[in-house]
Amino acid sequence: MLAGLLLWNAALTYFIFNDPKQPRENSGSEPESVVVDYSNDLSEMAEDVRSSIVTVETWTSGIRHITSGIVYARDDSGVYVLTCDQSGYDEEGVRVIFDSSASVEAEYVAGDEDTGVCLLRVNPSFEVSLIRIASSSLVRQGEYAAVLGGRSPLSQSAPMSYGIVSRPSQRRILAGSSWFATTIDFDGNVTGEMMGGPVLNIGGQMIGMMITRSYGGDRMGSAICSNELKILYDEMKETREVIRGSLSVTVRSVSSMRAYEKSERNIKLDVTSGVMVTYIAENSPVIDILEEGDILMSMDTVQLSDESVLMQELYEHQPGDEVHFSILRNNETKEVSVILQ
Repeated sequence: MLAGLLLWNAALTYFIFNDPKQPRENSGSEPESVVVDYSNDLSEMAEDVRSSIVTVETWTSGIRHITSGIVYARDDSGVYVLTCDQSGYDEEGVRVIFDSSASVEAEYVAGDEDTGVCLLRVNPSFEVSLIRIASSSLVRQGEYAAVLGGRSPLSQSAPMSYGIVSRPSQRRILAGSSWFATTIDFDGNVTGEMMGGPVLNIGGQMIGMMITRSYGGDRMGSAICSNELKILYDEMKETREVIRGSLSVTVRSVSSMRAYEKSERNIKLDVTSGVMVTYIAENSPVIDILEEGDILMSMDTVQLSDESVLMQELYEHQPGDEVHFSILRNNETKEVSVILQ
C-alpha cells in the first residue's frame, strides 16, 4: 500500500509541473510570443517619408545647433529645404545632413522674421525625394498625425512622435510680431531637434511644419500650416524676403461654423461665406474700425470665401497699403477702410 501511495504522489507531482495549462517562467532563451511579418501604417509611412526629412546643422558663436528640415522643392538651381531658424545664422555656415548621413553645405536663401521659417538651398550630387504635401484647409480637429525629425548625426536615431491635431487657427509665433500665422496645434512630445520637421497625416502627406514646442506641463506644440508654407516658400524663393500687410487679428471661416454657433453669434444661417473676426490685438490697425464678431465679406474686389483667401490677399500687400472691406455687423452691411500694419 505504501508503494502505491508513493507511486501516486510521484505521478501527481509530474502532472502538476508538466501540465501545459500551468504558466511557466520565461527562461530567457526564447520570447514568450513572436509576431511574424507584421507592420503597421505608421511604420510604413515613416519609412516612405524618411528620405525627405533632413537634419540642419548650424553654428553660432562656436555653438552647434541641430534642427530638422523638409526637402520641399527643386529646380535647375538646386534643391530647396524648408526649416525653422531656432538659433540664427552667421559666417560659420549651415550644413544639411540627409537621412543617408550625406552632408552638404547649404546656402541661406531667406527667412521670415515673423514666423521663424527659413529657406535653404543645396546642390547634392545624388537624387533626393521631395515631401508630399496635403492642403491644411482639409485638416479636422481630432485627426491623428505624426511628427518626424531629422536623423541625429551622433546617435543615428530618427525621432518620431504621434498625437492628435487641432483644426487650423491663427496665433502669433514670435513675441512682438504683428502677424498671426495659420497654425495647427499638435498634442505630442516634440524635442527641440524636431523643430522644422514635418507634421504628417496618416497618408504620409505634410500638413504643417513644427515651429514651436511644448514647455513644462503644456503638451501642445504648434506647426505652420502647409498652405501658408507654400506662400512663404514662393515669397522667399522669388524675392528673398517676406513682405505682407497685417491686420493683427484672428479670424474664422463662417463656412466652418455649425448652426448652433451661428445662432449664438446672431449670424443668419444663409450666410455661408466670409470670415468672422474673433480677436483684435492691442496694437491692431483695425481698432475703432472693426469689432470682434464682424464678418469680413470682401477685401477690395476679392470675395473672402474663407480665411485662406484673406491670408493670400494680405501676402499680396505690404505695410502702409490702404484696403477696403465690406463687412457684416449685426446682419447689416458696412464699408470700412484700413491701413495695413
